[in-house]
Amino acid sequence: MERLLKSRYKIGEKISENPFSVGYKGFFLGTNRQVIIKIYKRGTLNSSLINRMKQKVRSFSQIKHHGIAQLIDGDYGWQGFYYVREYIQGKSLEELLSEGHKIDAEKAAAIAEEVSRTLEVVHGRGIIHGGLKPSNIFIDTHGMVRIADFVIEGQIKEAMPQKAINLMLDGKYAAPEELLGQPAAFSSDIYALGLIICEMMGQGVVSEDGLKGGLEKLRSAPELSSLPRYLQDILRKALQVDPSMRFSSIAEFRESLEHKNLMVKPPPNEELVAIFENTVTRFDESGPQETDSGKETAGEGDEKRRNWIIIFILAFSLLAGLTYVFFMGR
Repeated sequence: MERLLKSRYKIGEKISENPFSVGYKGFFLGTNRQVIIKIYKRGTLNSSLINRMKQKVRSFSQIKHHGIAQLIDGDYGWQGFYYVREYIQGKSLEELLSEGHKIDAEKAAAIAEEVSRTLEVVHGRGIIHGGLKPSNIFIDTHGMVRIADFVIEGQIKEAMPQKAINLMLDGKYAAPEELLGQPAAFSSDIYALGLIICEMMGQGVVSEDGLKGGLEKLRSAPELSSLPRYLQDILRKALQVDPSMRFSSIAEFRESLEHKNLMVKPPPNEELVAIFENTVTRFDESGPQETDSGKETAGEGDEKRRNWIIIFILAFSLLAGLTYVFFMGR
């Protein structure tokens, strides 16, 4: 007997299972179009979490991006809460790594750049993945990098006691702040992507699975000496235990990978303020200057001083802007 979902999908073979959900291959009824169906086990989610997840599924299904496995449907049915996403023709990073595929630094950085571009889009919509790992990053048959399991995986990690169970069974890619009981944030996705880059190059940061492996990240800094120097610098910043010490955004992380150099933006106007203060101090110490016609009055000197300071700041700002455009546009 065929198992149907919502009189729209046919449930096929089981492909995954964890304490919270079961994943299946499926099809649209009457067609050969494949989908992935994930059904959460009864008792896993409370009504409040179900309502939040339903709303997030509706919001996320409206995002159209080539780097996202499109979310097609999601609701609560007799089987429990479920969602349906498109089936990706290709392999996950987890499958590629388990098959022994070698991924060098250049390829790993290129894959991470594409993941970052997709994360930029969803972060811009206020959505955190919260469960990024090699099993939900895919390389499709066209060579495109695709990400799956947004929102849902992240939402369930914030529910208790599921959060504790998840960390004990699968804390390998959790950020340190999550291990300390804090909710996932945008910086948590940056940390997880840093771990995945290391794993792609065979440089596992965590040697143990589960909670024990997660605690390793709180005790010691990762050993990255075998990686190219620029990647060492970038990954050390991405893998900081303190989230405030990581990249300020996924875009900053991506730019660093693209330029093979840390592209950390300084605090706004800090350098300009310092120059302004030094200029004012120098004028104050030198006092009003004499001219051919004699000494300037205090008022005239102050006005000229202010004009020169303004001209200096405007000129510096223009020069800084042109320099930024020149180097960043290369």
